[in-house]
Parts: sequence; C-alpha cells; structure tokens
Amino acid sequence: MSDLTFDARVWKEATSLTAGGYTVKLIGCRYDLGRTVRRSHRGVDVVEVSLGTRARVSLPRRAVTLLRIWVEIVRTRARVYHAHNIHVAPPAWAASRLRRAKLVYDAHELYGEPHSRGVIARVAARVSGRTERFVVRRSDVVITTNASRAEALHKRYGREDVAVLANVPVRVEKVVPLDPGYPQGVPVALYQGGIYARSRAFREVIAAVADLDVHLVIIGFGREADVQLVQRWADEYAVSAKVHLLPPRPFEELVRTAAAASIGLVPVKADSLNNYLGDTNKLFEYLMAGLPVAASDLPEIRRVVTQGDPPVGEIFDPSSPASIAEAIRRVLSDEAAYELRRKEARRLALEQFNWNLEERRLLGLYEPLVGRRATEGART
Repeated sequence: MSDLTFDARVWKEATSLTAGGYTVKLIGCRYDLGRTVRRSHRGVDVVEVSLGTRARVSLPRRAVTLLRIWVEIVRTRARVYHAHNIHVAPPAWAASRLRRAKLVYDAHELYGEPHSRGVIARVAARVSGRTERFVVRRSDVVITTNASRAEALHKRYGREDVAVLANVPVRVEKVVPLDPGYPQGVPVALYQGGIYARSRAFREVIAAVADLDVHLVIIGFGREADVQLVQRWADEYAVSAKVHLLPPRPFEELVRTAAAASIGLVPVKADSLNNYLGDTNKLFEYLMAGLPVAASDLPEIRRVVTQGDPPVGEIFDPSSPASIAEAIRRVLSDEAAYELRRKEARRLALEQFNWNLEERRLLGLYEPLVGRRATEGART
C-alpha cells in the first residue's frame, strides 16, 4: 500500500476520468493522519484511511488499514471498480460482482516473488501471486505500465489484451526550474522518489560520487532505517558533504525541481523480475524537465534512455560504481553534447512521453465499459 499523497499515477487517472465526465471516488491510505479523512480535491471525492506514521508502520496497523479500505470499497456503489494493485483487488472484485459492475485491474507492479528468504515473505509472495492470477483472469480490463510487464502478464495468465498506460508526467509546455535547496556552484546528480536503500543502487552511486566532482541530491521519502543507511554509506565513503537528503515535494513540482539539477539518476537494481522489467515516474519527469539521465541498463529503461540524437542519457551497470561514474562523466563532460541531450529529452517528452497521450488511451478503455459522461461513473 502506498501513500495516496505521492501516488502520481492514481491521481492522474482519477483527474483524467473526472475531466472526461465521470464521477470518481478515490479510496486509499495516507501517513500521518489521526483518523479517516473525507474530502473533495479537483472534482474527485477522496477517502483517506490513516496508515500511521511513515517512520514505523506495524503489520497489525497495515492489516487494520487494509480492512478499513476494503469495507469502504464494498460499501461504495459504482459502475466500475478500478483496483490499483492487488491489495484492493479482492473487495473490488466482490463489489463488482455484487452490483454487476465492471472491474479494472491496474498493475503498477508484478507480484509473486518473495522479497527475502523468510517464511513470511514466501507466504506473502504465494498469496500475492495467486491474487494476481485471480484478478487478472477475471477483470474486464487489465492495465499495466509498459510493454514488458504486459508481456509478462500474458505469459503468466494467457491474457492477450493487457493495455499499457505509461508512468509519464502531464505535458508541461514551459518548464520553470525550481530550486528545492540544491548546493550552489556544483553539478547536481539528482534522484527523486522513494528511498529504498536495498533495491536502489544508493551505495554504488555514493561510491561513484567519491570519484566525481558532483554532489548527489536525493529528494523523496523513506523509512528511517533506509535514510540512516544512506547516511551511513555517505560516511563510509567520506562524502557526507556531497550527499544531500531533501524532503519530498508534491508530484506536481517534480518536473520543475528536476529542471534545476544537472543530471537525473535512475539507479534501479535488477533484484526481482518486477524491477528488471520496470520503469519509473522519475525517468520521464527528468525528460520532461529537459534533464539528461544516467540510468540502469534494464530493458524498459534502456529503451527510453538510448533514444534521441544524441541519446538523452547513458546507461550503467547498477552493481558497479565505476560504471555509474563513467556514465555520469559521459553525460557531463561534453558541454555541446550535453545541451543537445537536453533538447532531445524535451522533444521526446513532448512528442511521446506525456500523460496527455496516455489520458486518451485511458478514456478509450473506459468508453466501452460505461459510456462517456456517465452519471455514476468510475470509482476506485
């Protein structure tokens, strides 16, 4: 379960459906709430269930939060139930059958792989995998984030009509850079997003920074243990003065904060099939900002980063600090090529990688389900 505040994909889909004439109710969870909050935002009816504090969320607290969300979903009358990931898929399926409504499953991720060797992780992986199989086979529409994940779902479950809605930002015609507190007078290598210390190559990037004349800035959120681990690695490589952790920004600002940096980093580790086949919001935010990138050599990321003339970025081996350092050098060392990369990044974002294009696909998927401008429309 993710914090609704920072889930850009969910909000883009909800606001696009609202703009398309549907009535949308958005149910999710949020950290640092004392109680369930009901509000309206951008024409969307929002229900946010408290998930406790980000620093410490116990399994019992997660279970209680999930149960409250499930109850809210089942109680909601709708013509379409749109389940983002498997956590809310069972009640969405039950509610759709109860009311003879349609079911949309939106797979932000792939499930079924244990995150560790522990018994709990293996049991959770088996349950999540079976839930994924159940909902993929029974949904009226299945959506995922890229072609590789769509192909994986096809191979797993025989579903041939998995639609792709990319994790791309809303088109920004003119980008005004926003400095969130960057160090001045030095090149800034930027990472925006969740601070997942083990599944992102933070240690390797920090080791690379030790050999570069750049500062690493991390803008995002993470549990205290992950943040402390990043800080410990910075101390270990004697680069604490060159590693800066800044608080998360609203997702509407991330293109602007990226535009004020020197290079964008996408240091994803291939430690699971989900990560190996994944891409991230941050990659496309960097491009919309006109920011060249250095990124992990993974299929979907490589497909994007190697586009352009010159390419919008360089790829690296996320397990190798030397490879990461060399990729950053290649982007920053040639000033003329760097400016061309910036222009190519913007061109690709405006022509291919923007939500305005994906919005049309989303509305096209909904039209056969309930028709346009339904009086009681899509709800999730």
